[in-house]
Amino acid sequence: MEGFDLLIKNVVIPGRGEGLDIAVKEGKIARIEAGIESPSSQVLQGGGKLALPSFANVHTHASMTLLRGIGADLPLMDWLQKVIWPLEGKFVSPEFVRDGALLSVAEMIRSGTTLFMDMYFFEESVAKVVKEAGIRAGLGFGILDFPTKVAGTPREYIERAKRFVEEFKGEDTVFPVICPHAAYTCSPKTLAMAKELADGEGLLLHIHVAETQSEVEQVRSQYGNTPVRHLERVGFLDSNVLCAHMVWLDEEEIEIVKEKGVKVAHCPESNLKLASGVAPVPTYISKGILVGLGTDGAASNDNLDMLEELSTMAKLHKGANLSAKAIDARTAFKIATENGFAIAGVRAGRIEEGYEADLILLDTEVPHLQPLYDPIAQVVYSARSSDIDTVICKGRVVMEKRELRTLDEEEVLYIAKRWGERIRASLS
Repeated sequence: MEGFDLLIKNVVIPGRGEGLDIAVKEGKIARIEAGIESPSSQVLQGGGKLALPSFANVHTHASMTLLRGIGADLPLMDWLQKVIWPLEGKFVSPEFVRDGALLSVAEMIRSGTTLFMDMYFFEESVAKVVKEAGIRAGLGFGILDFPTKVAGTPREYIERAKRFVEEFKGEDTVFPVICPHAAYTCSPKTLAMAKELADGEGLLLHIHVAETQSEVEQVRSQYGNTPVRHLERVGFLDSNVLCAHMVWLDEEEIEIVKEKGVKVAHCPESNLKLASGVAPVPTYISKGILVGLGTDGAASNDNLDMLEELSTMAKLHKGANLSAKAIDARTAFKIATENGFAIAGVRAGRIEEGYEADLILLDTEVPHLQPLYDPIAQVVYSARSSDIDTVICKGRVVMEKRELRTLDEEEVLYIAKRWGERIRASLS
């Protein structure tokens, strides 16, 4: 008799039915049907819960959880230059990055995320946490023209990124990404070095683009062009490029993005909080541009909850476009799941045989989800992260019955509070 590594019994799969079982072997969904009877290393009783794909957060700065709540109500450049960058200069270290990643990964698992795309410093420390926690991450060192604690020159940033690629390329759940910060913080020469490395290694490039009007004007002043046109002119844009934010584009730039096959990471809550604007995501979708959803860092969001992000996205664009169909629930859900995994090159985000078993089980026996008529719409508009009972990544159970299985949550919270005391003392 065929054996499985994990068998999930008696779940509801939207669009497929109730009372179904999901069998997992070697990290992939092997069978979906009712009444599977087969030896399995682990059996989960679904109890009528909704089985859904887990979330893919395609833009964040995970370790910035330790700076959450600082510098509230400032626009982006003031927030970065007057608050965040000085604090990072004082506190960022391998220990800071590791401990911030512990806090963020615990938060992400609790809210159903099993893949995130990260840009920060000392990413080796993040990789260790990701591997311990048993989820997935595309990780990259921020590459800049000015010195920080990790490098003094653009060439040093690139060499640091090369070493990271050599160490982690080919890993099972951690994959390296090349992360030049932005057109206004990276010269054309720096961007060219980053692109050469990414293209040579077959990796994604992850960059901030057109987040604010002031950024657009700064790049125009520096280079005589808007960020997207500038990046096209220097030969940076390609199908392996993931651009975060993409708020301030005109029609011609959107056509450039479409033609080049560029991917977009939409971060609505961060863009709202920092008063950056509303990205034209419905237009991107109508043009066939691949859009994923990101939270940005917890210092500018101020959480990593993809369920909340997804609900905000769907409702924001209805209001901004005066159209209830601007982004419908199913499209929103796909952006937060399947699209994000596709951007990362992972065959997940759907509950189908042959797909990676990155799943959540969501409890609908709560007042705000009853009566249940349209599971996907009600998840998008009504569900809360506290409804997520179980989280599975690549067939491994990382949370069961709301209890983290791979991280010690009490220790994570103790470490976070200790950092809070140190940082708070520096602000007084």
